[in-house]
Amino acid sequence: MTRVKICGIMNRQDLNLCVKAGVHTLGFVVDYPEWVPWNLSPAQARQLIAAVPPMVCSCVVTGGSAEKIIAVAQAARPDIIQLHHRETLDETAKIAVRLRRQGIKTIKALRIDEEGRCAFEIPDPATAAQALHSAGIAALLVDSYTSTLAGGTGVKVDLKTFSAIDRVSRLPLILAGGLNPDNIRAIVENVNPYAVDVLTGVEDHPGRKNPEKVNRFINNLRPLGHNIQY
Repeated sequence: MTRVKICGIMNRQDLNLCVKAGVHTLGFVVDYPEWVPWNLSPAQARQLIAAVPPMVCSCVVTGGSAEKIIAVAQAARPDIIQLHHRETLDETAKIAVRLRRQGIKTIKALRIDEEGRCAFEIPDPATAAQALHSAGIAALLVDSYTSTLAGGTGVKVDLKTFSAIDRVSRLPLILAGGLNPDNIRAIVENVNPYAVDVLTGVEDHPGRKNPEKVNRFINNLRPLGHNIQY
């Protein structure tokens, strides 16, 4: 089974819902540098992360300067930090090295706009992915980018772009952007990502997950026959 991350967790009810459904990783947006409706403080995130059971990972999604991100990681203590803003290659490498010493892994998001360019110092997605091999990160996340919302856009990434990144990347690739219970099976069968990351596609509104959508999202992946690996 393809691994599943559900992001934008803001309360214990949704945390428990996702754990019971079989989600592999829970995502918490913390001190994001632009307005997003899922933002938590490090203290709020740490309380929720403390409730994540064994065999389920916690991931803090944030962005900004290296020192700010490291401070967020130290305060919230997740398993993973996901860099989801405009961190440079050098900043990403610095963060990954510092966090690895604390037992925290780093994911870097490549956010792709409607013209197929990265919101990154290297605009070509495949070239950016190759450059990030040397940064010491654990995985790449490929997401959509719009000028109006930093994350949770509900906009799908072009799957040809994702496949082009996959052909050159030596890192596990996570697919995000516009995923929902109705399209997830066909998308995974098409591009076979290491993991998928969903936010708005399983929500009633920001801060409240929909139990039927969460369970249907997971159940629509189970028949694909991939081995579950934690």
